[in-house]
Amino acid sequence: MNATSVSEYLEADHRRLDRLLTETVESAAAGKLDQAARAFETFHEGIEKHIEVEERLLFPFFDDANGAFGPTEVMRAEHASILQSAAEISLRLAGNDVGYCLEELDALARLLSAHNLKEERVLYPATERVLESLGRHQEVLQRMQATL
Repeated sequence: MNATSVSEYLEADHRRLDRLLTETVESAAAGKLDQAARAFETFHEGIEKHIEVEERLLFPFFDDANGAFGPTEVMRAEHASILQSAAEISLRLAGNDVGYCLEELDALARLLSAHNLKEERVLYPATERVLESLGRHQEVLQRMQATL
């Protein structure tokens, strides 16, 4: 992808992860558990990398400019919940517990929707402004592209 901004790049990754989650739900609901498990494995790997990029490459700039408390603290707590939920779903998919998985996938999708909205409307634009002011925008974007 040829993103020109950090926001654009991360938002596109949100959409990619959303599609994988939707594929997981549709496959599980259709009883195609192997396909659901493969889609979710790709999602799980992707969300781990996405969160790592945000916490390692993006949040430090926001924190340096605004303090380590507040938005990034909330995002980190939500990240922990997202990763915990994803790990539990992975285990349940491996055990063919479809009913539980569908409920948890729905809860995860709702959590991600609210979480992504906060990142896209508040955190990414604010961090982008910090990066621009420091002249580090292109460097961080390139590092993100090399990681995700």
